[in-house]
Amino acid sequence: MASSLPESPIRVLEMNEAWDDGCFINLIMYQKGSNLYHAVSKIRHLSPSEVKVEDLNNNIPIPVSTYSPQISSTFTRTPDPPPHYYVKKQQLISYDRIYEGPRPNYIAESVLREAAVYELLKQHPHPNVATYLGCQVSDGRITSLCFEKYQRTVMQKVNPNSFMKRKVRLDCQRIKDYSSMLAGIKSGIEHLHTLGLVHNDINPGNIMLDGEMAVIIDFDSCRRIGESLEDVGRTYEWYDEHVKTALPQNDLDVLEEIRLWLGINPRK
Repeated sequence: MASSLPESPIRVLEMNEAWDDGCFINLIMYQKGSNLYHAVSKIRHLSPSEVKVEDLNNNIPIPVSTYSPQISSTFTRTPDPPPHYYVKKQQLISYDRIYEGPRPNYIAESVLREAAVYELLKQHPHPNVATYLGCQVSDGRITSLCFEKYQRTVMQKVNPNSFMKRKVRLDCQRIKDYSSMLAGIKSGIEHLHTLGLVHNDINPGNIMLDGEMAVIIDFDSCRRIGESLEDVGRTYEWYDEHVKTALPQNDLDVLEEIRLWLGINPRK
């Protein structure tokens, strides 16, 4: 059951527009005191500062256990990171679709799975794979994952104007040779496969640049070779929707898509 409307003040942490029953709504995730809530507003807010407590409906408490799992004793802990680190926190804007489902702790389970992948990568580092620094922890629970911060994504570098894929492909053929970047992506992918992992969501938005060197990030869709991809999030236009199993070919097929997108001719 949704709770009664909490009193202000509130701090909006996430906000996203959605289409519902023929009209736009705002999904809101906010904090009141030490508690988090998910709510809906029928007003189209342009910024979090515009959200008022009286605008919010369907207020759902978000228990800490559903998004912040107990840390494993084998995981790396990191203190409050300096500003130049990247801190990845749990996204709770979709909690309303999860909390009454068969797996209300899905977000917490996903954090644990992703952290376990990063711990393996920390033991086997590679220059084309994101550098993981450890978990931030509060009261024995994981609150965020910490990484080296990189400059920008391949998407931001190659397609800053958010053109359609075909136009970017045509422009890239005329502008620049990205073969070195592609070689780095390939090297990172091959390293993952030697560890028995498949990324499953390789795309230009999940590849950062450290100078001109490609660095693969975002392993929440990563699975062991042969595992099911049921309930695994992947990026529209950058995966084969008919593929339901984590296989190395998933990543290699997208690598070929990226090669074409970058306008790189195949080696003869």
